[in-house]
Amino acid sequence: MRTPDRKRAGSFPAAHFPAAFLAVLILAGTAMAQSLSLTAPTLANENGRLTARFGIVVEDRPILKGELEDGAVLVLKCEVSLLEPRDYWLDREITEVHFRSRLSFDPLTREFVMTLPDRQTPLRGKDLGAVLDEGWGTIGATLGSWSLLDRGRKYSLRLHTSMNEEDAPEGMMRFFYFWSWDAGADNAFQLDFTF
Repeated sequence: MRTPDRKRAGSFPAAHFPAAFLAVLILAGTAMAQSLSLTAPTLANENGRLTARFGIVVEDRPILKGELEDGAVLVLKCEVSLLEPRDYWLDREITEVHFRSRLSFDPLTREFVMTLPDRQTPLRGKDLGAVLDEGWGTIGATLGSWSLLDRGRKYSLRLHTSMNEEDAPEGMMRFFYFWSWDAGADNAFQLDFTF
């Protein structure tokens, strides 16, 4: 009669590791595109200033809430560019604006804390949804003087957003329950128009 080898009993066979790793990647890939959504930007003349307005919506707030309560600190970065498209050469960049916002949880006050570039004091609240809606529901980016635009010319407004952990190196991913804030939170939008 054969007795089981104690060293092998309960061990995870090395041959199963690649299959398990592949399964994790496949599951992560299905969830990656579901974290953030972008509302379409608009351009407006506000007191002679060219202003782009857009919003960012977090789709699955319970996951975000859990990670923030566990100590994660997330940073939202937005890059808004106004370009003049060219047919045979690189597009000419007219102006570019960067937006950076930090989101965390204060365990002492049990409040979510969001820093915004246009506010002296952080936005605080116990309801994560209300903080997200107030801080990221409508974001305004002043691109410069309205006189930057010439009548009859074609322009392109490009918007790129990304969310990642504060201390993570650029391009680094962290999976939250098979959820990647880096790959899933990278969004881009382009609005082509003639002035």
